[in-house]
Amino acid sequence: MFDDKTGTIQEIVLQGFCIGCGTCAALCPNDALRIVECPETGTYIPQLDAVACTKCGLCLKVCPGIETDFGKKNSVVSDQTDQLPFMGGYLHCYSGYAADQNTRCASASGGLVSALSAYALKTGFADGVLATRASPRKPLRPQSFIARTSNEVFSSSGSKYCPVPVNSSLSEILKDDGHYIVIGLPCQIQGLRKAQALNRELKTRISLVFGLVCNHTPSFHATDFLLRRHKIPIGRMAKLDYRSSGWPGYMKIVTADHSECFIPFNSSYYWGYVFQKFFWPKRCLVCNDKLCQLADIIFMDAWLPEFSSNKTGYSLVVARSPKGDALISQAVKEGIVNLKRIPIEDVLRSQQMHKVIRRAVITRFALKYPPITTNPSTAQVHAPTPSILNLIDAFHLLSINTLFKKPSKISRIIIETHVRLWNIALSIKAYSRKRGTSTKHVIRNKV
Repeated sequence: MFDDKTGTIQEIVLQGFCIGCGTCAALCPNDALRIVECPETGTYIPQLDAVACTKCGLCLKVCPGIETDFGKKNSVVSDQTDQLPFMGGYLHCYSGYAADQNTRCASASGGLVSALSAYALKTGFADGVLATRASPRKPLRPQSFIARTSNEVFSSSGSKYCPVPVNSSLSEILKDDGHYIVIGLPCQIQGLRKAQALNRELKTRISLVFGLVCNHTPSFHATDFLLRRHKIPIGRMAKLDYRSSGWPGYMKIVTADHSECFIPFNSSYYWGYVFQKFFWPKRCLVCNDKLCQLADIIFMDAWLPEFSSNKTGYSLVVARSPKGDALISQAVKEGIVNLKRIPIEDVLRSQQMHKVIRRAVITRFALKYPPITTNPSTAQVHAPTPSILNLIDAFHLLSINTLFKKPSKISRIIIETHVRLWNIALSIKAYSRKRGTSTKHVIRNKV
């Protein structure tokens, strides 16, 4: 699909499969790339200096926009772990939360990423943590950085539902001695693992990789749409938290005059519908790695009925490598985190993996991206066959994100129409459920 001998990263950008992770810019031997924001797509992309570029092909070799061979790369984590199709290797699965209530409450769910990162720094397991926080000067834009203290780790707590060029900071790791933890999304971790395969120093300096389970990363246009819809002037923004105030929480917006606005996480204009369906980068549409197959430890919200009543927050955690599991076990013994074992089926159930894979099968075919196959051991395992409803949903998702990439008068009308139809559908569903419950109650009384 791409020629890594004579081509450049511009091929990926032009075809729309760049995710803006920044790996190429950090690894370029000639400093011919820098990461910039693209106003058209609402994402980050690499900008090429054609004079400095020697077309060595390294940028393409480390790019997660090109399909990753998970069967080959999974050995980076561990050869000894159990392997499942589309899940990857794993040792143990847990549910739980940070023991410190302030850490738990300040995070999107459970606070385990912050708690384990801070613990790794305190014990000398790592000298720094590559994390992401809001930019102090631009509250609507993220900033990747190396956290070297617990306070710096906690400053990065919480989800960032926007593009983040986190791997651009790998250049800092290459400049400094020490051992590091990297926190990233599945595509960012794919880029990291590809880079480690080609750069020995990067391989030895990174102690652990923490993966954040991801459905997709909305472009900056999603946040802009939400703020404009609520008539919040972007120029007067002082702070934005994508998740705050318990679980599943709210988007919290603070303006320059200290006024606050809270948008419920499940609002139709937030993750209840708009963020779920609109403003997807093209690369996200073909993703089949929701569960971060190449991370040492993965973290996710506990989207299960048994946890839904707890508003403080729980996380599900999967230890993939012995190093990752050892850090977890030590943190449990010292009372840093509270965890209990759960079966792998709970993890898969919480993330609805069957829907993710079926959608990717369809969108890959439509976008002429390599079809899904995975190699958990030696046998090829193909993706499940989509149903008619899967086909309709995937092509609908594909069409609205191809036609309406950024907010405009037409796209706003389309989005508003979709939201109203969606709310009507939810009302009908709620009424049907209530009526069904009432009918069962009457039948029981008659009996």
